[in-house]
Amino acid sequence: MKIAFCTTDMETVNQHFGRADKVAIYDIDDKEYSLAEVREFIPVDPDNPEHKVDTETKAEALRDCAILYVAEIGGPAAAHVIKNRIHPVKVTEPVQITEVLDNLKTTLAGNPAPWLKKAMLKA
Repeated sequence: MKIAFCTTDMETVNQHFGRADKVAIYDIDDKEYSLAEVREFIPVDPDNPEHKVDTETKAEALRDCAILYVAEIGGPAAAHVIKNRIHPVKVTEPVQITEVLDNLKTTLAGNPAPWLKKAMLKA
C-alpha cells in the first residue's frame, strides 16, 4: 500500500497539506517499506512560499495513496482528501517518517484497526 507524507525535509512529517510543495510516497507492507517517489506541486503563487497549492488537485494526485500524514490540514482540504478515499492522519508534533513507517509495519504484521484494514483493502 502507498503512504503519503507532507514534509519539508524528506525526513519529518512537518508540513501543512495546503502548503506542501512535495509529498514523499512510500510503499509499505508488513515486512518492509521503501521510498517509491516524491511528488512535487507548484504553489498557486510561486513567489509567495506561504501561498497554498490547490488542495483539490493535490488530493486527486494522491488518490492512489491509502493514508496521508500531515502536520495540519483544513476542513475543506480534508474533505477533498477523504473524497479521494485517502485516510488523513494529523500528527500533533513533528515526527520522523521512518518512526511512523516502523510503527505502521509492526501494526500491519499484527491485528490492524478497522480503518487500517479498510485502507489496506484499497491498496
